[in-house]
Amino acid sequence: MTHRLLPEQQLFIEEFGNLYASYGFKRLNGLIIGLLLTTNDPLSLGEICRLLGRSKGLISEATRRLNSLGFIKKSSGADPRKDYYIADSDIFINVFHFNMATVRKNISIAENFLHMLNGDRSPKKKRWKENLAAMDIFYEQMSDFYRDFDSLWRKNRKLKMKA
Repeated sequence: MTHRLLPEQQLFIEEFGNLYASYGFKRLNGLIIGLLLTTNDPLSLGEICRLLGRSKGLISEATRRLNSLGFIKKSSGADPRKDYYIADSDIFINVFHFNMATVRKNISIAENFLHMLNGDRSPKKKRWKENLAAMDIFYEQMSDFYRDFDSLWRKNRKLKMKA
């Protein structure tokens, strides 16, 4: 089956690529996710390459990474010898988990360096310690704020999907 992209799909895909690039991801990752979010049927690697105008090597590497993160997943398709992909139904919460892992890394860095600098009264390190303390407080608060988000999301998603 040959897929063609509608102008609004192309625009969405481009916007998604730009969004992911603004978050520090490879733009190609956003393009792939955007593409898969707009399609009803699973797409083969070849179709993804054709629709995005990219090489198979780049697409293959990116899809493996996105699959391992739970952003996309393999699916069955027309030709059982080919790999097909769809956007993972849990993509948004999986992206959230990925971002929360970054929050936890920030907490760990702040706490490790605060511990290392504990008792050091050097004026050269005063501002550094203040910044680390602010970093620790900020990310701890963020972590607390979002702690229950996962279960709340799953509960609300089930309710809204049934409606």
